[in-house]
Amino acid sequence: MRNTVSLILLIIIIVGCSHEQSHNELLNQAEQIVFTQPDSVVRMLSPSWNDTTMSEPDRALFGLLYTEAIHRSGLYIGTDSLIAASKKYFERHGDNEHLARALLHHGITLYHQQKTREAILSMKKAEQLARGLNEPAFDWYLFSVLGDVNDNVGNYNTTLRYYMQALQAARQVDNNQWAVQALNNIATTFDVLGEVDSLKYYLEQARPLVDNTEGDVRANYLVNNASFLMRSGKNDEAKRLLSESMQISPTDRGGKLLADIYVQEGDTASAMLQWYRLTTSLSPDVAIQSYHLLIEHLNFWGDTRNAAEYSQRLNEVYRGLYEKNDAASIVDLMTQFDEQVKERRQYRTIIALLAAIICLMIVSALLVGYSRRRIDRLNARFAESQQQYNLTRSELTQMRQQKEREQRENSLQMKQTVSRLHAAANKAKPAIDEDANVLAQLSYAQNPRLRELLSALNSKEQMVCLLTIHGFQPTEIATLTISTPQAITNIRVRLLKKLFGETGGAKDFDNAIKQVK
Repeated sequence: MRNTVSLILLIIIIVGCSHEQSHNELLNQAEQIVFTQPDSVVRMLSPSWNDTTMSEPDRALFGLLYTEAIHRSGLYIGTDSLIAASKKYFERHGDNEHLARALLHHGITLYHQQKTREAILSMKKAEQLARGLNEPAFDWYLFSVLGDVNDNVGNYNTTLRYYMQALQAARQVDNNQWAVQALNNIATTFDVLGEVDSLKYYLEQARPLVDNTEGDVRANYLVNNASFLMRSGKNDEAKRLLSESMQISPTDRGGKLLADIYVQEGDTASAMLQWYRLTTSLSPDVAIQSYHLLIEHLNFWGDTRNAAEYSQRLNEVYRGLYEKNDAASIVDLMTQFDEQVKERRQYRTIIALLAAIICLMIVSALLVGYSRRRIDRLNARFAESQQQYNLTRSELTQMRQQKEREQRENSLQMKQTVSRLHAAANKAKPAIDEDANVLAQLSYAQNPRLRELLSALNSKEQMVCLLTIHGFQPTEIATLTISTPQAITNIRVRLLKKLFGETGGAKDFDNAIKQVK
């Protein structure tokens, strides 16, 4: 019994996991192609409309993808409950990418329900979220829809701005079909404004890409070309293009232009057939103009009964248009929304700047405090260094004065010693050891380099060098060192070679030894 229960539970878990996985696989596949193959997505998801086994995340994604595919296929859903639930889910979970798409398609649904204010606000919120997503495939559709909304109320400057953004997004994803559709929309708007040069320019932009398009996009391109040709007086060629476009995908604008050509050709019957069809146009301008032309020609042909009937229908169109005529409020609403977004952005910028200024002030205060402490430390160090400098300077002054005193004393002592040595030489007496030692000590103290130079010599040779430096004559040196003058001369010649590496006479040695400093 226990094994049976375990088996049943295992089967339930496996079935549940498999069902969940199938949902995920189906939705993931649909999401990958919803932008490019919306018709296929509608066929894929339609069987799951009443599926109650979906989890909340799957149901939210299903609602978005199904509504998105319906709208991109050119169809509309009468109720907004499905997409509204998706929007609430993505909003609750902070999924901005799916939320932006849900807001757009909720807005489209509300727009077709004549809930214009709510629709515009939803679309503008989608636009605001889209700025941070970098999703050009979504941007193309978003800007195309916003361009259409502004086109419907005659706000052509904003219309062109959105269509230009749609064109840029189409080029980012390198989609020729989307690019030609955006170029068609721009060309049509310039055609309405009567700017023929701009119409021609954007037609030329679309020409290299149109061979890869089909359906409504190709038909609209042919209609724009036909309109340009009609403005140039080439009605025959324009009629051929319009006929071709009507075979591909009949459009209200194409029918209106074709009716205009029929009128110019005198083919009233064919023109009236077009006007009959155009009275049901979703474009109020096209429908009203068609009613007027149709009524005018019915009266001309004496068909007053039908003329009266169509006059009544025209009045109903006017009455409905009057009730729905909120073009100015739509423009004001979008302008106010953009201004509010701009103000919020400016407010955030101001807050950021204020925060940056406050941070800068705090950093500046910290830097000032740090600088002051550093300056105080440097001042203290400078004062200490100045004190040390003054002390050192005082010591150096004392040392210099001491040295000067010693030099004066040495100089005096040297003079006395030299004088005693001259006196001894004059008396033909040798130098006593005390005078010889004092002479050496004082000489080496005054000229340390001399000590280094003479360090390798014996005491007699050093005495000869020192006496020579102090100007003693060779005869005096000979007497003081108990030598003969010739011996002294020989010593001097030998020392020239030994100390300076030179050859020469005794005079050369005298000059060399006296140059040692």
